[in-house]
Amino acid sequence: MAHILLVEDDSDIMRINSTFLENEGYTVHCADSIQTATFKLEECIPDLVLLDVMLPDGNGMDFCKILRQKTQAPVIFLTARDENDSIVMGFRSGGDDYITKPYDLNVLKARIEAQLRRNAAQAPQHPRIDIPCLSVDLFAGTATLDGNEYSLPQRELQILYMLASQVGSRISYHEIYKTIYGCDVDDSKNTIRVNISRLKKHINMDDMSTYEIAATSDGEYVLRRVVF
Repeated sequence: MAHILLVEDDSDIMRINSTFLENEGYTVHCADSIQTATFKLEECIPDLVLLDVMLPDGNGMDFCKILRQKTQAPVIFLTARDENDSIVMGFRSGGDDYITKPYDLNVLKARIEAQLRRNAAQAPQHPRIDIPCLSVDLFAGTATLDGNEYSLPQRELQILYMLASQVGSRISYHEIYKTIYGCDVDDSKNTIRVNISRLKKHINMDDMSTYEIAATSDGEYVLRRVVF
């Protein structure tokens, strides 16, 4: 089931929404501020974001612009009635829909389902790579190396997919970061280094693995088969 990032500073609304959505089968990641939401985005890439407009450390519409640099997941704004006049700004900032507080939870569910269906219709058909001793399945969220299957965080899975699609070719950290995060920043080299280190640890890529991920001094990475 889909992963939902719920960004809401009202603890009662957060509790009610998260409990309802989890009972509906969704995995819910909760954040009560923009700062916390930013940390959550390092842990997973959500399939949909429920975003409050007024947050303690900033405006949800401004944060939506940042979100769009990291993910194209649908964003539904949660707005108060007196914020409706500014909802056009929300769409311009990258939002896909909005719902006015207070709202019926079944209406919220219907809005979520509609956005997920629309997003799924635009997605590529089951992106999967199968090469000898290694497979990467983006939809299933798994990678299989040397007969062992692993569930991976989305960004690590995307990096492995990208490397596996170009076995033996060097790919710069700039290219990896821009593909995975949708932009490039000053600290992208270190971010990709950390992501790849975690990836190798998660899939137990050691001296006995069929494949290795090698790094060059220029910040390029290459997935290559190990010859024993």
